Amino acid sequence: MKIYDFYGAKDPTIVYYGGKYHVFYTGANQSGGWQMLYTSASTISGLKTAKRTYLSKIGESYFCAPQVFYYEPHGLWYLVYQDGTYGAAYATTKNIADPTSWSGPKSFGISGNMGWDYYIVCDDTNAYMYNTPSDGSGNLYIRKTSLSNFPRGWSKPSVSIKNTFEGAHVYKAKADGKYYLIVEDSKDGRYYELWTSTSAGGPWTQVAEKWAHRGNLSYNSTKWTTNVSHGELIRSGYNQKLEINDINKVDFLIQGTLSLSGEYQKLRWDLGMIRNYK
Repeated sequence: MKIYDFYGAKDPTIVYYGGKYHVFYTGANQSGGWQMLYTSASTISGLKTAKRTYLSKIGESYFCAPQVFYYEPHGLWYLVYQDGTYGAAYATTKNIADPTSWSGPKSFGISGNMGWDYYIVCDDTNAYMYNTPSDGSGNLYIRKTSLSNFPRGWSKPSVSIKNTFEGAHVYKAKADGKYYLIVEDSKDGRYYELWTSTSAGGPWTQVAEKWAHRGNLSYNSTKWTTNVSHGELIRSGYNQKLEINDINKVDFLIQGTLSLSGEYQKLRWDLGMIRNYK
């Protein structure tokens, strides 16, 4: 593997655009850092051997946990991530296929209840930002701003969900018009909960505590993970609305590992696909 993902590949975000799957992810490197990389391929299987590019144009010593989407009001791609400069940062480009074209880091201008795993979803009026604080509270926080003020103007954070872990993502399902929040928990290994709401900002009702869990995994070939950790659903589009077709028929790109033992930096995370349909 390349130097910037020597130990593992984590936190993938994925969109299909221009005939390719574009993936941004975190690489755990030999020197102990967390830094972001990019790869693309015309098929999911092709991602395994596709060229990997370190996002040197952003090039911070610590930047990870990306989310990518096309913000239509600005005509720009946004890469949202956590970093050592602003805590919650973003970069922009007009060409998602060129990893050297990103401009950043830039600040969202937020404060209070900072931490990691920043994730944004928009409806027709507002943008909502979810994140997990670093205080060990188990809370998931939410902020919002108007589409006209985005990417600034965020409200104060409030608690959206309690007693969970990290890696929350929100999607709108075309099949039923509802919003679905998936969030990683760690009460029994790593697994994903599923919540639903009629609004991108909640309130949220739990559908399943162990929606994606080792207990409901089966394998087409080699058993490669017993943990369902930080990942993203394959979307039906690529814009700021984060739409999927149907929550009951999703492809879920995750980070997985067979063991959570040892130094966290050196855990052998790999990326792979799971799905909840045959």
